[in-house]
Amino acid sequence: MRNYLLIICVILGLASCSRKNVSIVQGKIENSPFGYIYLDVLKSGTSVPFDSCKLRFHDRFRFKVHEKVPGYYELRLKDGKMLALILSPGEKVEIVTDYTNFYGSKKITGSLNTIHLNVLHDSLRNAIASLKRIRSVYTSIQDSEAPGTAAKRDSLIRLYQSIREKHHRYSIDFILKDIRSLANIGALYQEYEDQDYVFSSMKDIQFFKLVNDTLSKYYPKVGMVKMLQNNYQAIHNNYQQKVLLNLAGKSKAINIPDLDLPDRNGKLVKLSDVKGKMVLVAFWSVGQEESLVNLEGLKDVYKKYHSKGFEIYQVSIDKSLDDWKNKLNITGVRWPNVCDTAFPNSQTRYLFNVNTIPLNYLIDRNKQMITERNLTPVELDRKLSTLLN
Repeated sequence: MRNYLLIICVILGLASCSRKNVSIVQGKIENSPFGYIYLDVLKSGTSVPFDSCKLRFHDRFRFKVHEKVPGYYELRLKDGKMLALILSPGEKVEIVTDYTNFYGSKKITGSLNTIHLNVLHDSLRNAIASLKRIRSVYTSIQDSEAPGTAAKRDSLIRLYQSIREKHHRYSIDFILKDIRSLANIGALYQEYEDQDYVFSSMKDIQFFKLVNDTLSKYYPKVGMVKMLQNNYQAIHNNYQQKVLLNLAGKSKAINIPDLDLPDRNGKLVKLSDVKGKMVLVAFWSVGQEESLVNLEGLKDVYKKYHSKGFEIYQVSIDKSLDDWKNKLNITGVRWPNVCDTAFPNSQTRYLFNVNTIPLNYLIDRNKQMITERNLTPVELDRKLSTLLN
């Protein structure tokens, strides 16, 4: 009898342990035109299919996840609509929303990490929508010569930057509010669009360090925390190069890194070839709207100050030489333009700390000092008016 009781106790104990390692994701997607919903798992920052479920019984779904440590997941519909999840063992997460207002009508219960992460994503979506509207208005008037249009373009650029800065401050507050939250990894890797990160400046390394140190202590076995550890180490390894380039605005001479890249005719053009002029080293991509908006503003500044000793050395990070050359032909820019098709696996990224675009550095005539960093065309105009007039 004792043996039977012992066996029963062991079985019950194992069942109890098993239940503790099971997370449940369930809910309802009303008015969805799709018959299935998908659950993907994030591994090393890459989304990998994990499971799928048929929407049934009044649009309801249910997933089981067996994991011993918290994990990052995405609940996804066929058209790309997606909700991010952070599932801890034993959690039961309930998600209810309407397809016709997928993000606005969602209700999430059962996981504080998931709730917090989606609040963050709501803020990012709102910022992105505002930025797109501004770009659309700017594009519609960028070639206009009507009275007052130039001032309106300047106003749009300032508004664009203020929205980005506002969301950046919000994201910092989000991290500091609960430094142990696993949702903070999601905050660090936010993007306004592909490769355009919310946390991208030299000063932001402190938040990578803070989140990395904290989460490594409390969640050392979580996969995304391990990824953060590796990424932070790579950032730290290049820190000296970044410190060098963060001397913008400080009256201290440094050796500006040189670049030697091909122009549209395949001829190698060095940054150091531009002699005796103030140079704006500008990084951009023909596939990014903000880069194109800045390009139009730079054309006005170039026309105004080129004869007074100002030059632009513009570096494209595009993979397609044809797309890049076609855009140059359309825009009609006259300053030196080169392309680094090997980016981000090239020295350009690390020599000039290119983790977001558009990005620029204003360099003095002697190529020994970075006088300013990341100027808008309006700010560049004001700076040059004091330096070259």
